Amino acid sequence: MLKVDDVQAMLKRCEAFHGHLCLGQVVGVRMAQKGLELVAAEDIKDLIVMVENDRCITDAIIMATGVRLGRRSLKFYDYGKMAATFVNLKTDVAWRLHSRGEGDQLPKDESMAWALAASDEELLSWRSVTVDFNPGDLPGPPVRIAQCNRCGETVLDYRDVPQGQGEDLVLCRACAFGTYYQPMT
Repeated sequence: MLKVDDVQAMLKRCEAFHGHLCLGQVVGVRMAQKGLELVAAEDIKDLIVMVENDRCITDAIIMATGVRLGRRSLKFYDYGKMAATFVNLKTDVAWRLHSRGEGDQLPKDESMAWALAASDEELLSWRSVTVDFNPGDLPGPPVRIAQCNRCGETVLDYRDVPQGQGEDLVLCRACAFGTYYQPMT
């Protein structure tokens, strides 16, 4: 079973990866430890984790679980929450965990010490959930490849936006809804 055996050793790895040790790293490792325990995945190929912010906690979860965006086992939802959902694909068991926020107002060293010593129940809340995945959300090779009719770029895994009746006329999301960048030319 996947698990975090040694929290202190994992925190050293997280610090090296992330660049510093902070409360988010401690909470992330503890959250990963509890999430892995709850879903009981036997193999990394059976695990998907959805994180809900792009801060320190996410780097800790990546290091403690081995999930990655490039392997499609890490999903990012920008909710700004100290939360993550752990899914065992083999058993369909899923648990969403979030930080209770206790200790956040303490000075840095005190908050990290508190988070390390706190029980799971003091530090975290969790509940069983269901997660529906589309075929294009799962690990493995692309299940659909389309070409945007406006910019010509390739779009993978149903991330295209059909236009009209047929599947032959599609746009990428950037062309359909706008981009986060502005072309210079």
